[in-house]
Order: sequence, then structure tokens, then C-alpha cells
Amino acid sequence: MEKSTQATQVLPTREAVPRLVGIGLVIVWLLLWEWSIRSGLFRRDIFFPPSAIAALLYQSLLVSGQLQIHLWSTMSRMIVGLVIGATPALLVGRFMGRNDSARLTCGPITAVLGLIPVIGAIPMYIVLFGVGNFSKWVMVAAAVFFPIVYTTMIGVRSCRAAEVAIRNPSERIAQKNWPYSSRPWMFAGLKLGVVVGLATLLGAEMFISRTGLGNVIFNAGSKLDFAQIYVGIAAAAFVAYTLWLCIAGVEWMFLRSGFFPTGPRTAP
Repeated sequence: MEKSTQATQVLPTREAVPRLVGIGLVIVWLLLWEWSIRSGLFRRDIFFPPSAIAALLYQSLLVSGQLQIHLWSTMSRMIVGLVIGATPALLVGRFMGRNDSARLTCGPITAVLGLIPVIGAIPMYIVLFGVGNFSKWVMVAAAVFFPIVYTTMIGVRSCRAAEVAIRNPSERIAQKNWPYSSRPWMFAGLKLGVVVGLATLLGAEMFISRTGLGNVIFNAGSKLDFAQIYVGIAAAAFVAYTLWLCIAGVEWMFLRSGFFPTGPRTAP
């Protein structure tokens, strides 16, 4: 009992120290960025310090409120598109990972389709789905589909390989054990999908939308309004980080709930 208690106390410390170091590195990076701009190393009319960007974002989002409609448009489109694309991607990835015939048959076609940049096919999406929100949902879904399929398939195959590699039945790693299962790979694919999908959505909003952060960035760029460009980029980063935290939170709840054990399970 004492050993387990000591282990419980040590593990959070081992996790906390690297996290604090990582946060410290981010703070140091922001301070160096601020110092380099204020000291005149870079042109202040083009490169804005973090404090100025934060003040502009606060002004546009909370004081004047002019950015709220664009932020909500991008966030809602991203969430709907991610759900539409991730749901079948997780199912297809698990099926291809478990079925070698399906992987060998569908692998080449998914590889070819996954290499096509969705943003380059905007005219086709406009013709097929119009210029409304539905076309943007489809573009985000298409952008996130293949990364999630790949990561899920690799996770399932790795889990199967780990089970086969361990010959001793008493130490066999069950697929239900979280660190050795495909589930961390699925969540990694979802996080990767957020980045890829948001980049695609911003590109689509630049050309076929009057609302959204992509439209804000495009209009500011056409006027060389660097302040507004930074505001749009910062808001887009906020959207990505918020969705990333939500996915990480769901993953943490699954892990801590005890529904999926966190260590190898010995065979009875």
C-alpha cells in the first residue's frame, strides 16, 4: 500500500515538471518576441509584439465585438465539418486496420485521394455544393478524413502487432489497455484533423465567404492592414487551440474514467 501511494505521488511530479518546463519555454519565446520588436530588431509596422496583438484581439472581440460573428462562423463550420469527416474516418480506419484485405484493396485509392489538396478543388465544391455553409462543411470533412483514417489504421495495426509479438499469455497486452490500443492514435488523428481542417476552412473563407476569420485575413491583406491580419491569425489560433483542448479533455476523461485500463492486463 505504501509503495502504491509513493508511486501515485511520484507520477504527478514526473508529469508536472516537463509541463512546467514547456510552459516556461513558451513564456520565454513570447518575451523574446516582445523584446525583439520593441528593441528595433524588426520593423514594428509589420511585426507586432504579442502585447499589441493581445490588445487588438481584446478590442476587436470583447470591446467592439466586430470579430465575434467571424469567430463564431469559423468555429461552427469547423465543428460541423470535423464531426462529418471524423465519424466515417474513425470507422473506416478501424476496419482497414483490422482487415488486411481491405487495407491492401482500399489503401492505394485512399492514398491517391489523400494527396489531393482540398483547397485546390474549391471550384468543384462550389459547382457541386454552392457557396453556402454546406460546401465549407464538406471541404473541412474532406480535409480531415484522410489524416484520421491513416492514424486510426496505423494505431489498430500497431495494437495487433503488439499482441502478436508478445508470446507469453500471462503478459499478453490486451487491446483494451489504453496505452497499447488504437485509441491514442485516434485522438492524435482528431487533433491533426483540426489543424488541417482549419487551414482548409480559412482558405475557403478567403474566396467564397463574407464571414469567417479567413475573410477577415484576406480583406486585411488586400489593404495591407497588418494589425487586422494579426488579429485574424490570433483568433484562428484560438479556434484551433480550443478545439484541441476539447479533444484532449475527452481523451483525458476516457483515460481517467477507468473504462479503459491503463496497464497490461494479465490473462486469467
